[in-house]
This record gives sequence, C-alpha cells and structure tokens, in this order.
Amino acid sequence: MKVKTLFNILLVLVALGLALLATRSILRPEKYKFVYNQRSEEVRARLVTIRAVQAVYRNEFKKYAGDIDTLVNFVNNGVVQIIKTSGEIPDNMSEEAAFKAGLIKKIVETIPAKDKIVESDPNVSYENLKNFEFIPYGDGKKFEIQLGKISSKTYEIPVYRIDVPLDDILANLDRTITPKESSFSDKIFNKVFYSGLAEETQFKAKYRPLWLGSLNDASTSGSWE
Repeated sequence: MKVKTLFNILLVLVALGLALLATRSILRPEKYKFVYNQRSEEVRARLVTIRAVQAVYRNEFKKYAGDIDTLVNFVNNGVVQIIKTSGEIPDNMSEEAAFKAGLIKKIVETIPAKDKIVESDPNVSYENLKNFEFIPYGDGKKFEIQLGKISSKTYEIPVYRIDVPLDDILANLDRTITPKESSFSDKIFNKVFYSGLAEETQFKAKYRPLWLGSLNDASTSGSWE
C-alpha cells in the first residue's frame, strides 16, 4: 500500500512538473514579445519627438543638429522666428508692389522653440519633450545622431540617421520583468517562469532594431513606417 501511494505521489509530481514546463514554454516567448513591443513603442515615441525637433531646428538653421545635446538645448533655450505680414494687398497690385508702396509690411516675431515644435507636430506634446534624449531603460544612454549629405551637381541635401540597436531596446530586461515594487507572489511567479529570459537568444533573433532617417536618401521616415 505504501509503495502504491508513493508511486501515485511521484506520478502527480511528474505531471505537475511537466505541466509547469509546458506552461513555462508557452509564457516565456509571449512575455518576451510583450516587453519588446512595449519598449519599441516607447523608443518610437522618442524618435518621433527627435524628428519633430530636427525639422524645426533645420528650418531655423538650414541644417540638422549633429548631436542630441544640441537638440536638448534648442528645446529648452532656443527661439524661432515667425514672419507675419500686416496690411492688405489691393486686387490690382502684386505683393512686391504692395511692399514698396508701404501697404503691407513684414513683422518678425520670436517664440520659444518648444512651442513651435509642439505646434508643428500633433504627435508631440510638451511632456514628450522631457528626457527625449535618453533611450528608455538604457540607464542614461542617449540617442546618437549621424549626419550626412546627398550631393549632386545642382544640389546638396543634409540628411541624418539614428540607429537604436536591439541590445539597447532590450537593455536591463530582467528589471522590467521583475520590478522592485513587485509583490512577493509576483516575484516568485516571475522567478519560476521568466528567470533568465534576457539570455534567451532564440527569442531575441525574432526581433529587429529600430532606426530613423537615412544617410542615402532624403528621408526622415522610421523603420516602423
């Protein structure tokens, strides 16, 4: 009787172990996918912000900024000029003639750069302009900007590109999976099912880095667009 009981207990333990392994094999790739998608979305939001800042910066200085700190300073301290006209142009007169006649005149105003940036792109808010220079979860690592030019006999166009390697997107993965503020039960659950997930290279191989812009084409599109 005792042998049969022990055998039954052993069978139950084996079944539980197999069920645990099966559940673990299902949950781990899904968790990896969830974390990658979440982080990629945060990275894309910051790249969209950088693109908006670069567009206003170029409009003001006729070139792109070559480093992220220059853009941060532009956002926090820069101003841009807004040219407006006052007066009316008669129907039978050109704009140039109206200027000469003094019927209209140009008024140059300056506004904070951040106001122009937010105004120019509906996807960017004042909140987005805070800490946009940092790669999320990268422990203070900043985005790096590469500058270039596309030239021909008749024109020269400035271009830039920002690459975000997969290692930067997935940096400190364990910290996201098991935050310090997790409850004891969550920590045990994550330990059982997700321990060592950051080292699972077979999952990592399914995902791609992100980038913005191009050094070969006059494009500021992102890799996700």
